[in-house]
Amino acid sequence: MTGPEHQLVRLPLIAKLIELGWKDDQLQWTPEWKVPKTPHDASKREKGHSFDGFPVDLVAFASPDQRGEVEHIRIIFETKEPDETVGVDQLEVYMGHEPRVRAGYWTNGTLLTAVYRLQDGTFQREHISTLPGPNDLLLHTTREPLLWRHLQATNTRDLAKRLQRLLEIVVAQDARVTEPETRLNQLCNLILVKLESDRRAKAKPSETVLFQTQATAKATAKSIRDFYQSLKLSAKDVFSQENDRDILFADETIHEVCFELAAVKLIDAGFEVVSSAFQVFRSPSRKAEDGQYFTPPRIVHAAIRALDLDYGDTLIDPACGTGGFLLQAFRVFREKHPGMSESDVKAWAQQHIYGVDKSAVGVKLAKAMMMILGDGSAHTFIGDSIARQKWPESWPHLVPVLKPESFTCVATNPPFGKKLKVSRNDARLASLTICQKPIRMPDGSFTFDAKTFQEREIGLAFLELSWRLLVAGGRVAIVLPETYFFSSSYLWLFDWLQGKLTLRGVLNVPMEAFQGFCRAKTNIYIFEKVGLNAAPT
Repeated sequence: MTGPEHQLVRLPLIAKLIELGWKDDQLQWTPEWKVPKTPHDASKREKGHSFDGFPVDLVAFASPDQRGEVEHIRIIFETKEPDETVGVDQLEVYMGHEPRVRAGYWTNGTLLTAVYRLQDGTFQREHISTLPGPNDLLLHTTREPLLWRHLQATNTRDLAKRLQRLLEIVVAQDARVTEPETRLNQLCNLILVKLESDRRAKAKPSETVLFQTQATAKATAKSIRDFYQSLKLSAKDVFSQENDRDILFADETIHEVCFELAAVKLIDAGFEVVSSAFQVFRSPSRKAEDGQYFTPPRIVHAAIRALDLDYGDTLIDPACGTGGFLLQAFRVFREKHPGMSESDVKAWAQQHIYGVDKSAVGVKLAKAMMMILGDGSAHTFIGDSIARQKWPESWPHLVPVLKPESFTCVATNPPFGKKLKVSRNDARLASLTICQKPIRMPDGSFTFDAKTFQEREIGLAFLELSWRLLVAGGRVAIVLPETYFFSSSYLWLFDWLQGKLTLRGVLNVPMEAFQGFCRAKTNIYIFEKVGLNAAPT
């Protein structure tokens, strides 16, 4: 646009925004931004293809670095239509096709009308006298408080984008929480608050939803913090870390999280949707660093199927991560017993499914997933399953949970990697017999020096832990590198297994299953504990 409206309206508008603190690089007016005309056009844009779109006069982005990025467009300004009604109607159409836009402004140089996106996705028009500054939150509550019926379904792509935006918001603007793991932990706390809010709203649909924005960021933060404190009382095993004492984010961050998630029906989103979206929290680089790899659903399903869970079984994953094996156990049991009521299946899960992980984030995501699947009381605990010597002081709640011979099934994909090993000293303190020095006998067999311990891969430590936890006849499905069973360096392992575990089956895991994370060839190994219950305590 280069006509009179450009000279008389758009250029003065840009000048005013810059006076208010907007950076020139945050604003785009040439070339004009194009808003997709249809969902099909939006899909084409996302794939980087040409698409049919509406040109808009001016757009503002969250920061100069994010200029031109669809996910970070915040405001649309329109100056074309001299008629206010027509102009604002058109603005709402544009905002409807750009779901990340929080506000739109129409002006003809004299009048100024704002269109705000409310937390339920509807729009609110206001005649105003001042333009927004770059630090304005532009978050508005709904005209009426949200109820259960106002919440909207989501899908994997939408939820993953929302979570990614929240991570970016925390990194960019929250100076109170700077450690990456603490950020994730705090976001998980808010997600658990959101899920509990959804659960209560679904049970009492006529009551106001607890997780929603208030008139100010301060009011929103107080409401969420109060709710969080009440939730902590019923889940002390999950909120057990020092940084769980409160929601540590700034009030404005809590307000933003609420605005982004308030109207999403998270509790009914479904296992596949949420488990895929939650991978935003576990980047490939982070997984490679700590040896925790996302286990593909088909691998998890095969492992649980191989265990053939029945009513009398009690299962644990001592390296549960985000709870994939726990969730699949719940689902497979439910499918296997179609005659059981939903409440009976949940009651079974609450008494028969357990998980432990070192990562507070992993445990909280597992808890969240179980809530979504229908069991909000799964026994998931934070702690190091292998470091038995540290349990009494660091994780006393693990002492009764990981009592030897307490489970009929173990299903796990332990961390693995060249650098992930149990030290000789830790192996000695934890009494890990699999770390005892193997001594080759003249007949080719191996015996073990009970006084000398060696550094050992952590996956093998989890194999011993599985044996300890199982009752006689119990089964374990464990993902391990193939090299343990085919390399001459591990010939001693077969002698260690004698009298402890009998191999009942091997399920091939394709190399591409963990492609992008590690190169090790793995399989699912199915063992059965043999002999009398005699695992050392």
